[in-house]
Amino acid sequence: MAYKKGKDRRERVIFPDCIDEYVEADAPVRLFDAFVDSLNIEELGFIRSTPKETGTPGYDPRDLLKLYIYGYFYQVRSSRKLARECKCNVEVMWLLCKLTPDFRTISDYRKDNKGAIEKVFKEFNRFCFRLRLFSKSYISIDGSKFKAVNAKDNNFTLSKLDDRIKRLDQHISLYLEELDECDNAESRKLSKDELLHKLDVYRERKQRYEGYRDHLQESGESQLSLTDTDAKLMKANEGFCVGYNVQTAVDAESHMIAGYKVTNSPTDHGQITSVASEVKADYEVPVLETTADKGYESPKDHAEALAKGIVPNVIQRDGSCTEQVQYEYKETEITDEQKASTKPEDLSACLGAGVIPDAYKDILTDVEIAEVREYIPTVADSAILSMTPEEMRSKALEGYFVRDPECNLVYCPQGEILRQKSSKSNGMIRYYNKNACKNCKCKCTTRKCMEIDFSKDCLIKGMNAKMKQKAKAENKDKPKPQRTFKVKKVVRYILHLDQKKMDNRKCLSEHPFGTIKRALGQYYFLLKGFAKVKAEMSLFCLSYNLRRAINLVGVPKLLAALR
Repeated sequence: MAYKKGKDRRERVIFPDCIDEYVEADAPVRLFDAFVDSLNIEELGFIRSTPKETGTPGYDPRDLLKLYIYGYFYQVRSSRKLARECKCNVEVMWLLCKLTPDFRTISDYRKDNKGAIEKVFKEFNRFCFRLRLFSKSYISIDGSKFKAVNAKDNNFTLSKLDDRIKRLDQHISLYLEELDECDNAESRKLSKDELLHKLDVYRERKQRYEGYRDHLQESGESQLSLTDTDAKLMKANEGFCVGYNVQTAVDAESHMIAGYKVTNSPTDHGQITSVASEVKADYEVPVLETTADKGYESPKDHAEALAKGIVPNVIQRDGSCTEQVQYEYKETEITDEQKASTKPEDLSACLGAGVIPDAYKDILTDVEIAEVREYIPTVADSAILSMTPEEMRSKALEGYFVRDPECNLVYCPQGEILRQKSSKSNGMIRYYNKNACKNCKCKCTTRKCMEIDFSKDCLIKGMNAKMKQKAKAENKDKPKPQRTFKVKKVVRYILHLDQKKMDNRKCLSEHPFGTIKRALGQYYFLLKGFAKVKAEMSLFCLSYNLRRAINLVGVPKLLAALR
């Protein structure tokens, strides 16, 4: 039996096929075309939305937007690959009416219209609101790390720079010794010219690293990324990466992304209010319930969320279904109108006055007004403050951890520098240096790395009990610094959390990230900087929401709603 045969490539036909016949009636590309045509691109802020009367005609911004939506939907993001699709993909030929823009035009369009592209995601969500695809019942918030265009070798922290400068000093000293012995040695590995060249390379590199360190110390920043200055080194599931921590808010029933936020914070602490506030405004609901995992634990952020009409159902570390929230007490007479209101200013006034708003009558209970003493940290008048860095290091070599408050670092008993790792909720600052501890002979701790906490008024700590006793004896006759406190009134509430919503959190939050990263392969950004990365993330979320809308309703119904 013979095989099926196609048509001869060189065969000429009198009436060629219409290109529209190659695109199926329910193809997603028809939805992209109709959706973009329904947008008012001038109001969205696209450049060249109105063609000029003179000069060479340019491309319609609508056509290039359609191309990008198609590309991100089908995992084609590179401008060069998109330019190729215009010449060999029949659906793209249909979408752009056989226009073939070059890769530079495509790339510049995304870069120049980054703000307007973000608004397109919002416009599609508004279209879905009209179709009632969003349930608006509650949202689930979660974060995930996306890689940036920045290698780990091009990201520097103060600890990493200290370690590299120290190693370069050792190399320079070694080559200088070899250079001194160069004339007397009968057989040597490197010639004098080679040694001089290596010295110049190491000195130049050391000077560059010292410049990076000075920049970080002057700016107060914790990291420096050379390629993408906004990206930060953070821990991800696959290890450490330089990237962004993207927050998404997912609708409870439709699993569609209601909003997103791109941050470079390595943790999720304190993100609920900022992410949910924008979604609450889009949903136009008086009170919005949210759910999140343990990583969002932040009593201050949860109190702020309640004051803005957002209920944070955050999983507790002890497994309980209650959480205590606290506000500064402000004695105010609350009216019935304020109590019944859901405006943020009225909610905040009620909560500060110790009155439970009607919107929270089943959520908040057990009102308690109490007086608390708040410690005001002050730096002790110590001899450490008058020491130079060299004197501080010498003092540390006697067996102490000495903190330099001006440079915000700690010298350990081996003279190594410990840098700030984190600030704790109780005001303590944690310092460490993993690389220094790795080769340390002192062994201050049985752990792999020594982490030591200092309060803002503490400048010196003993290495062990014996050293602590020695320091105590030395400071026996010195007057102790007075601790300053202030007394203030606070009002406390018990927040009752919804266990069902918290149990359903993982089924909501993980689905979009899994689809975007695994199914669509969009686990990294091609663009650099906050503004451009936000635009690219909006295309990620738009491509995901388009897929969800098509799965929920279908292309024909969506097209009918757009016409």
